[in-house]
Amino acid sequence: MNKTNVGIIILVANIFCIVCFLIVNTYFDKNKAKGTEVPIYAIHADYTLDVNNPNEVVGGSDYVFVGKVIDNTGTTYKNKTPLEQEDGSIKYLGEAFTNYKIEVITNLKNKLVTSKEITLAKQGGIREDGSAYDIFEDDLLPEAGKVYIFTAYTQDDGSLLVSGANSTVSFDKQTKNIDTPKELAETEEVQKYEDAVNNQISTETDNLDSVFDSNKED
Repeated sequence: MNKTNVGIIILVANIFCIVCFLIVNTYFDKNKAKGTEVPIYAIHADYTLDVNNPNEVVGGSDYVFVGKVIDNTGTTYKNKTPLEQEDGSIKYLGEAFTNYKIEVITNLKNKLVTSKEITLAKQGGIREDGSAYDIFEDDLLPEAGKVYIFTAYTQDDGSLLVSGANSTVSFDKQTKNIDTPKELAETEEVQKYEDAVNNQISTETDNLDSVFDSNKED
């Protein structure tokens, strides 16, 4: 499978083809707009690499960076699939991709621009009918105002996709509010991923540059 479709993920042809196999998590996220609790479901996937080995995760990605989430700009839905409803009717729903504006703080593998905000898509998010969140196992949806380590894949159009287990890494509670390059460089998380980049196990062959690559900056 080409990484432009689902990043490093294989054997997940369509998220909605396996909805019946999803396992509900033990916690819920609050839907602030409606004031109701929306369940979170885990998406199961098989991978071409060991997603628990940072050396392989960064080796399979195009960019690894520390970024601050500026805004969640909404969700787009792709690969529409027909699903039969309880009343027998057919409803077409698509895979959720949550879109973000990001400030790149520190580049760890390859270089994205730091002088302006970038955008990226995160596979997963609120379902099209609003009934639940679908998120990959061992993954999370970023929150505005927080800082994360991202591993991203360049798509054919130059956009960035973040997808799969451990593709978005949060910081320890004691350091989650820091956002300067100097302070971040001293965190366990950044040091771990710097070491992973230095010892990466490369599986990448496409060598696609993002439209946000610093070499393309005017």
